Amino acid sequence: MDITIILTYGFLFVSVISIWFTYKIFNKIPLWLFFLTLSFLFALVFESASLISVIYIGIVGYIIHYYYQTKNKYVFFSILILSIPLMLHFSFLGFHNYKYVNAVRLSPHAVPYSLYFNLDKTAVGIFIIGFSFKYLKVNVLFIAKQLVIHLLLMALLFFVLATVLGYSKFEPKLPYFMPVWIVVNLFFTCLAEEAIFRKLIQQRVYDAVSSKYALAISLLVASLAFGLAHYNGGIIYIVLASVAGLFYGYIYYKTKRIEASMLLHVLFNLIHLLLFTYPALA
Repeated sequence: MDITIILTYGFLFVSVISIWFTYKIFNKIPLWLFFLTLSFLFALVFESASLISVIYIGIVGYIIHYYYQTKNKYVFFSILILSIPLMLHFSFLGFHNYKYVNAVRLSPHAVPYSLYFNLDKTAVGIFIIGFSFKYLKVNVLFIAKQLVIHLLLMALLFFVLATVLGYSKFEPKLPYFMPVWIVVNLFFTCLAEEAIFRKLIQQRVYDAVSSKYALAISLLVASLAFGLAHYNGGIIYIVLASVAGLFYGYIYYKTKRIEASMLLHVLFNLIHLLLFTYPALA
């Protein structure tokens, strides 16, 4: 891993961590925004991103900021539309995400797996969490209890369902890249996905529905959207991802903390990686 990758994605990682700090440069610029800007400047210099992609992400960031100032529904839909090319890594934007692992088979029956450091997708998550973040007291014991309960129920249901559907089976392993995988999965992948599907979509639907079914409707909408975002894995993957999204959404609702859904997401993915066919049976 050369210096260009370390600078670009190192500052991206620091930007994520900085979300939870209140310090502002010149009492105006959030620390996370400063480091995110550095990340994109290095990405532009080292050609991990084009000028078009930098301008595009800047526009998306501004619109997200405006949304959390106004909560305008039309701005909300604009964010969804503009975020799709970033979440799905459309090539026309000119991002060149770093591929850390290239098409390896983690077990004899698995499809090839590649691990990317995604600058585009992660930036969306940083903007959403950064511009909406509120510094509230954290009940660590309550969150830990919820994580254990949700993870046990989720793992039991999901892997029975996945085995029956022929998506995966019990195949324990210890990949050499696991430490890097954990960092990338939590701070890049899970942060981005939980931000857009829980913090943005689920929260918006929940706030907009004025009935006793607000929770159920918001969970279903966000979870289905989460499942459809995994369309490239086929119909079974869409179903399983939608089921997983219900658990991520409920723990977010229960704890009111995006950190809880992020942790549940990465812990579940880690169980999948270590104990079962990853990412899926060939």
